Amino acid sequence: MASPTRSTKKTKKVTRHVSKSPQRKSVPAQIQPKIQIELEKSAYSDPLDSSRSLLENVVFERRDCGTLSSQATQLFNSKIVFEDEAERSWLFENMHSTTILIKINDLLFSINGNYSFKENQPTVLYLHGFGAGRNWANWIKLAYPLSQRGRYSAIFVDLPGFGQSSGRSLDQASWKRYGPEIIVAILSSFNIQHSVNVIAQCGGAATTVRTINRYPAWFRNRGLIFCNSVVGDFGESKVGDFETTLTRYNIHIVVFWNPDIDHTKQCVAYKRWNKLRLAGFRNLQLIDSDTAKETIKLFYPSVTVAKISRCSSKNEAVVYKLTDEYIQRIIDILNRK
Repeated sequence: MASPTRSTKKTKKVTRHVSKSPQRKSVPAQIQPKIQIELEKSAYSDPLDSSRSLLENVVFERRDCGTLSSQATQLFNSKIVFEDEAERSWLFENMHSTTILIKINDLLFSINGNYSFKENQPTVLYLHGFGAGRNWANWIKLAYPLSQRGRYSAIFVDLPGFGQSSGRSLDQASWKRYGPEIIVAILSSFNIQHSVNVIAQCGGAATTVRTINRYPAWFRNRGLIFCNSVVGDFGESKVGDFETTLTRYNIHIVVFWNPDIDHTKQCVAYKRWNKLRLAGFRNLQLIDSDTAKETIKLFYPSVTVAKISRCSSKNEAVVYKLTDEYIQRIIDILNRK
């Protein structure tokens, strides 16, 4: 009597499974055309020797827009953030919007970016942190002063899962493994033939740390600036490789730390930075910021910009408000003064 009963239940389960399968077939159909896109240019691990350091499994194509994106246009028109007419004019005349398609093995990433780039200038890559409201616009107030005072080119991007780039909202797990390759492909798309500086917040700094460990030649002899660089996985083969790499390639990092609920002094990264500070390690400087005065945590009033971000902040542009003294400090660090 028991056997026929079990057989009946199995039949019902199979019937339910078959009834749902037609709906599931639509998912691969949406993904497959993207994977089939053929990209020809290979990313390279050393900007000084691109012909012998190609990453064959990392290919890219940069597609510049004919005009500024609607997000950049709306943001630059904000007189709340850009009161100086000279700055606003410079942004409209020099910034360009682009999309960088990156294929790593069988994964495709579409990266939204904005840039002001000249081949004969040193370059700064700006990376946002992780969380709602984080995107390419966070650091935009540095573009004009660094161009005027330091003659720096600027590259701003949305990392996967943020802003207008592809990926599930705020989901770093889907691209963390290939973060270094994504950064290298972004830089390679500009045909840069020199190492670069980086200014990065939180998760963007963590991605940079892993990129340094894997492709250090991109940052050779440069100064990098991290703010609240929370990182647990340094991407090292063994502890200490990161410091060895910084010394070997003469990379200098300054870490500004402003403690809050998400960036405490008990995290792995802060403890390591502090240990290096106490040991007198020359290639990394940890600066504890005054919570009451630190400008990096001050923002301009939120500006409405349609679809510039993700989740609840998708129509709000969040821009860091920096004092002139802080900006000059950043320039001095980049210039290694």
